[in-house]
Amino acid sequence: MRISKCIFRLVLGAMAVVVLESGRPLVAEGVDESKPTLRRQPGLYQSLTEPPCSYVSTEHRKGFVKIDDPVIAWIRGPHNGGAVPIRHFLSGPRIINDTYGLFFYDPDAGFISVFEKDYGYEFEGWLNGIMVAKGPDGSLYSTLSGRAIAGPRKGERLKRVPSFPTEWGHWSMLHPESTAYNLFDGKRYAVNAIPTNSNTTNSQAIRHADDRLPAESSVMGIEKARGRAYLLETKKERLVYNDTIEGTPVTVFWYGPTHSGVAFESVVDGQKLTFRADEIAPETAPFMDNETNTRWTLAGRAVDGPLKGKELLWIDSLQCKWYAWAHEYPETEVVNEQ
Repeated sequence: MRISKCIFRLVLGAMAVVVLESGRPLVAEGVDESKPTLRRQPGLYQSLTEPPCSYVSTEHRKGFVKIDDPVIAWIRGPHNGGAVPIRHFLSGPRIINDTYGLFFYDPDAGFISVFEKDYGYEFEGWLNGIMVAKGPDGSLYSTLSGRAIAGPRKGERLKRVPSFPTEWGHWSMLHPESTAYNLFDGKRYAVNAIPTNSNTTNSQAIRHADDRLPAESSVMGIEKARGRAYLLETKKERLVYNDTIEGTPVTVFWYGPTHSGVAFESVVDGQKLTFRADEIAPETAPFMDNETNTRWTLAGRAVDGPLKGKELLWIDSLQCKWYAWAHEYPETEVVNEQ
């Protein structure tokens, strides 16, 4: 495992002081306005609030969601979590305000972030190529970090919900009993294609990105300490990173068929575990720990072996594009595959 030590960089998205003036654009104080600033387009997307709930097995039988449809799955809580199909519920609105969580979808920066339930959030625009949302009190939030960048709650952060991106078929196989939104007859919600190149500010953001990795590379970013980014651009179907951050053992799972990265603390009942990708294991449990040979799912659940029934503790993290992570966490370290 190769780690590029961080070099402190003055990056606009993370270091500039953001100010808001009535009736004027939001800009970064003291920064050349030819460089990326907040591009405001309020009302461009209309948030979805409290769509009625159902179950994955029920919605799967209706056949409206394709097996390979991308979803964001939250992996703890009642019914073993749940999943939101992107084309049906997030491609159009970009934001869901719901009991199960506050969902932000930024297809340009390559992430879906999920925070604890809240209401009244609306699309505002982009800063450094990263989507910005306005909260109910007018505070503006980076949807990547959940950090308020302006307004009454400036400096505060939303609390993440354990989650990871996957596909409908994989999640419905793992947890058919989990929660989903009700598609009814398939006509209530407009189905939208996965957006491509919808944010024209990205060319500017990429130009100012950290050059330790290609700007569009997919990474799993862990927020602990100064941040650490694990490269997910790999041809391997299954990959594991075992690491330690400030004394905390962590593991990152990558499962290529569903383009899924997820990060956990790798301690169970006080025992430190290390993991490996098992090439012959079933897709339901593609990973094994080296200490007990227990099989684990992408959701961090032990399903076969001595630790069956145990769960790994999800760690605050996000799968996204490198340029976006580097803007938010300019001191981040980078971990490449061996």
